Amino acid sequence: MPPYARIFQAAIFDLDGLLMDSEPIWMWAQMKVFRDRGAILTEEMQLATTGMRMHEAVVAWRRYFPGVDIDPVAIRKDLLDLVREKMLESGRPKPGALAAVDICRQAGCKLAIASSSMPELIAASVERMGLVGCFDALVSAEGEAHGKPHPAVYLSAASRLGVHPEVCIGFEDSIFGVQAVKAAGMFCVAVPEAHNRGRPEYAIADRILGSLTEFHSGDLRWEMPS
Repeated sequence: MPPYARIFQAAIFDLDGLLMDSEPIWMWAQMKVFRDRGAILTEEMQLATTGMRMHEAVVAWRRYFPGVDIDPVAIRKDLLDLVREKMLESGRPKPGALAAVDICRQAGCKLAIASSSMPELIAASVERMGLVGCFDALVSAEGEAHGKPHPAVYLSAASRLGVHPEVCIGFEDSIFGVQAVKAAGMFCVAVPEAHNRGRPEYAIADRILGSLTEFHSGDLRWEMPS
């Protein structure tokens, strides 16, 4: 390895759609809680808010249903119960996710999750994937003043790990997430979902993969200016 090449000190992962194949679970749960309130939440509406925090997404969706009682607090509770139960029952990691985490761990990287999801669901997903104790920090954007695409959750993750953002590699699947990683000043690996592949917004990522199965240990090397 040339002297200017280094291994990233930390690897920070998004969760939903990146490590966990949770999009179908979220789609089902969100449609159900809105249907129970007499509103039809479409797939298109949901895809438009991918990467947002839950209360931000609910506020965005509420404008489609004037006159329907859509309380973000009540919806959060209902979604938390539904998604957590389903995640623990049948959630599964995305292809290559566990291997990618292990590659980073074996290389000596500090590990964190930086997710827009609720803290309780981050914990449930980590448990379901068998990764309890693997991450040095689990950070939810729910605790930040701003959600993705603002970099707050990634900056908080780097701070919790005790590393500078410039020596971090961030993994994301959503456009908002990719924008957050780059705004934090981190190297960005984008793994777009099938419906987003080819969208020009991903061009800001440093690497774009078809899936995490394409990620290898050599990808943790980054070159410092000579």
